[in-house]
This record gives sequence, structure tokens and C-alpha cells, in this order.
Amino acid sequence: MWFLDSTNSPALMAELSWHGRRVNFQIARVGEGWRDLVADCHRSIVASFPDYELLDVKQKYGVLAFQANPRPWVRDRTCWTDNEAAALGAIKEDARTRSESRCEWCGADAQLRDSRSVWLTLCSPCDARFPDPPDRAGHIQPDET
Repeated sequence: MWFLDSTNSPALMAELSWHGRRVNFQIARVGEGWRDLVADCHRSIVASFPDYELLDVKQKYGVLAFQANPRPWVRDRTCWTDNEAAALGAIKEDARTRSESRCEWCGADAQLRDSRSVWLTLCSPCDARFPDPPDRAGHIQPDET
């Protein structure tokens, strides 16, 4: 699988890492084609919730799952209002919706490939280039033939 990390996305990861829960956030489990969706979602959240808490960024069932809270969660305390949760949910939903038609690996127009062993949103060239299923270690290697 492809990931966003400090090697291929240093500026974005520097922005995200400050918001990670408990430890610095170091990897987003999405392909490089969604880099701008992750960045846009993060920046929209920061505009409304400057101290938001980032839990995870990943692909789930072929779409972007940006998991966050409006601010850090504290046990036995109400940490945000229903309106704040709804506002954050709308931002995350916009990013998820945009990911439905964007290739996770290259950023081109795409569609959900739900016939794969792992559902992915891919363009036709990426779908053809990367065979299914992944190798035994879970990596998807390009078809060199």
C-alpha cells in the first residue's frame, strides 16, 4: 500500500503531526493521489477548530476516512457541543465525498473498485497496473508485464 509520510509529504505531515493524539502523527494510510484532499480537510478543520485532535487518516471501504475530534478528548468531560461535532462532521464528509471520484494513487478521475480484495477508488490505468490481490505481505506491486 502507499502512504503519506515525512518522506513523500514533509510539509503536510509537519502540519498534521501537531494535532496527533498523545504522540506525533507520522503516517497517513492513503495514497498520494489523495494528498490534496487530506491537506484541504486538515486546513478546513484548523480554520474552525485550531486545536483539533487527529486520530487517524486512512482509506476505508475505498473512501477517505479522516478521523478527528474538535478538540482533545478528556475522560468524564463534555469536550465539544453537538453543533461543533456536526460542523466537524460536515468538513470530513466533504473530503470523503470528494475521494469517491479521485484515484487514491494518482489523483485522476476514478471510481470505486469494489471487486478487489481491498476496495479502492482508482482510475482505470492504476486499476490495470496494480494487480489484485496484494502480495503476501499486503503490498500492491505494479504489474511489470
